[in-house]
Amino acid sequence: MYNAARAYLQTQVTTTNPGDVVVLLYGGAINFLQQAKLKMQERDMEQKGLLISKALDILGELDGSLNTQKGGDLGENLHKLYFYCNTRLLMANLKLDPKLIDEVITILNGLKSAFEEIKNQQPQTFSSGASSMPSTSADYAASTTTLPNASMHYARNAYK
Repeated sequence: MYNAARAYLQTQVTTTNPGDVVVLLYGGAINFLQQAKLKMQERDMEQKGLLISKALDILGELDGSLNTQKGGDLGENLHKLYFYCNTRLLMANLKLDPKLIDEVITILNGLKSAFEEIKNQQPQTFSSGASSMPSTSADYAASTTTLPNASMHYARNAYK
């Protein structure tokens, strides 16, 4: 069963456009973090650590695929945000603090929504994506996911 699910996921990733892959990755990270919070409550430290590590791996892949030359400031801001999320998750893992995980889930949900919005606005030209990212998490929490048309170009090019 596991091999069949893995094969399905591999097919889904290889036949999907880059924007959809980014949305899938955000969804996967969010799912792992929600599970990690449950394991934290259950005091299953081994599984909690593994699930947080999986989310960190996804963030690492997203960060590693950024193209700051084409994405400009947007790519750099996403890099800083991924670093911030990594730091918060490491602290959550050490301090057993589910509020830190909730903070990262909120950020990732916002990014996922922004990518979905970009895809829906211009699905025929969407080759890869990003969202308009303020420089701090407080600014991020107060921001909206709507991008001006001039920023759309950078959003689509923020990833390699």
